[in-house]
Amino acid sequence: MKIEVGSVINELRIKQNLTREELAKDICKPNALSDYERSITSPTIDELALFADKLKVDLPYFFTTKNEPIYNYIETIKLLINKYKRTRNYEAIYEIVQKEMATAPEKSISFYQFLKWHEGISFFHLYNDKQKAIEILNEAMQITMGKRVILHQQEIEVLNSIRIIHFKTKNYEEAITIFNEALEFIENIPHVNQEGTIIVKIIHGLAQTLTELHYYQESLNYTLKGINICNSIESLYLYAELHLLTGKNLVHLQQPEEGLHYIKQSKNLFSLQKNEEFVQIAEHELENILHCI
Repeated sequence: MKIEVGSVINELRIKQNLTREELAKDICKPNALSDYERSITSPTIDELALFADKLKVDLPYFFTTKNEPIYNYIETIKLLINKYKRTRNYEAIYEIVQKEMATAPEKSISFYQFLKWHEGISFFHLYNDKQKAIEILNEAMQITMGKRVILHQQEIEVLNSIRIIHFKTKNYEEAITIFNEALEFIENIPHVNQEGTIIVKIIHGLAQTLTELHYYQESLNYTLKGINICNSIESLYLYAELHLLTGKNLVHLQQPEEGLHYIKQSKNLFSLQKNEEFVQIAEHELENILHCI
């Protein structure tokens, strides 16, 4: 998605008597800012948010000039929220949601649901209030669902977030119930999630929950299914995590050598992803297995 906001940045910078060096400080290099202002290249979403803060305008200022959309505001807000979700910056997500919520229904009902969904996620992590967070997420489901019995893709994602809260609060049986419900919806609706990421996410979460309950064989069946789906769609999404969990299940099932193979693979995959946290987890699992063999 190309963001052509160079002239807006340039206009604001000049009005506020800032040099390029002053505006670029802690955001980008001055020559990069020069390229942005001349629309040779475009700033990233993160840089744009920093420019907005430094130029003392709200982020929406860059999206509309003279009531004409510059680029897709909704998709950019989603990108920003998803970026903060990956870094677990729930305070930033909650702040964005609160700013956008009032006008969101006018823009898009789906966008309103997206914001409500992330309000529930961030509320749970910020305030550790399970009941209120699930209440918010159920409200998010009802925004688009109404009396329908078939879930759409974003609704399944919201349902999965409710499952994650149950998992994190060790309410495993309820989490499994929601997993099975979500899997049933996905498997009965072929057009949902054609890229496979949702079903892989659900399968991985279900397998995690089964492992916590010591149902290792049942979990193994799901992790292997998830790996096969990743292979069939040529996706690395949760591929390393599925290998790690497969290895752990095999170790619990008294198959340490085969488990060692999968955990070694997971470590290599995490290394390629530069995911140091999970590299260390895999190394710890490897050490435990080697002591047992």
